[in-house]
Amino acid sequence: MAKKTENNPFEFTAVQDNSSESRKLDFTPILIGTSNTRATELMQTVSKTPELFELANKAIDNGQPQDLIDLINAVYDDETIKTDSKILDGADEDQLSRLLESRRSDRSKAKAKGPRSNITVCRTYISAMYAELLIREYWQKPYAGTNAVEVNTNDMDAVVSRIRSLQSKKSRLKKLAEYDEDARNDLEEVEAEIDRLNELRPNSRTVTKTVVKDMPTEQLRAVLKAIDPSSLPEDEQAKLIDLMAKLG
Repeated sequence: MAKKTENNPFEFTAVQDNSSESRKLDFTPILIGTSNTRATELMQTVSKTPELFELANKAIDNGQPQDLIDLINAVYDDETIKTDSKILDGADEDQLSRLLESRRSDRSKAKAKGPRSNITVCRTYISAMYAELLIREYWQKPYAGTNAVEVNTNDMDAVVSRIRSLQSKKSRLKKLAEYDEDARNDLEEVEAEIDRLNELRPNSRTVTKTVVKDMPTEQLRAVLKAIDPSSLPEDEQAKLIDLMAKLG
């Protein structure tokens, strides 16, 4: 007769998977769950608050990140976002980076499907942005919108400074735009803003050689600063850079 064993055949607590000890925590489920809940609450709140209709319609129809952030901020205060972000306690740089990339991808896909197509897509669109805000809050890397800086259009020095700042951002976005839809949207906004600000500047191409010859150095330097190098042919860009270098 076979010897009976007293061991519980379904007792696995003594068996340990050593590989799990080094496995990183997966924050995705709780992040998506929390964000979906907030997105649902937001949609319910907006549906009962007519004064938020215009803002919500803009956020859904325009597809711009800042519009969606404005809608979220109209419903949830900073403290709520800060408290919710604590679900990411323990996440490292690599995890946060991957989480951010995934949520931006979710938002881009929902945007492509059309947030008005159905309630699930709309919730995902809002939820993905809410999740991004939680990640950025915990990571201390706030979202910086393209047009976050207001410029005094009567101050040409301020206009030129802003254009240069946007041109630097344009260069960075060009690399990201190759594989990131949000970056492509940001790039379009940046280019449009550069064009708008350039319209406010004096048309430096009408300056004749005689006028330039008789112009004081300081005034000439100011005029050259107002020229957008990217608007010139490559050979002219080189000449402009060389002339600016000579003027100091």
